[in-house]
Amino acid sequence: MVEDISKRIRELRKSMRLTQSQFAELVSLSEDSIGKIERGISVPTVDTLTKIAEGLNIPLSELLGEISKREKKQNQVLECFVRYLKTKSYKDIKLIHELAVKILERK
Repeated sequence: MVEDISKRIRELRKSMRLTQSQFAELVSLSEDSIGKIERGISVPTVDTLTKIAEGLNIPLSELLGEISKREKKQNQVLECFVRYLKTKSYKDIKLIHELAVKILERK
């Protein structure tokens, strides 16, 4: 269970493309604490997990790995998109990826 939570926190951080330092600041914890939690060295308390969930603006249940309806829908859309991409050439996929990154990372 602890390993699952550690892995989930690390995956969430990486999916947000944040360093441990940036993530620690976002969730109001020290970088050292985040590192220990992600490596499974430190077992996060309920208060710490709540702080992380609040910092990420997600329900605690989602942090603990319960798949929300929104996440299920996102997974379905992603699976559909992947099936679509499999019908395209490498060149087309690369172009789609570049466009998506430019669109989603604009500020």
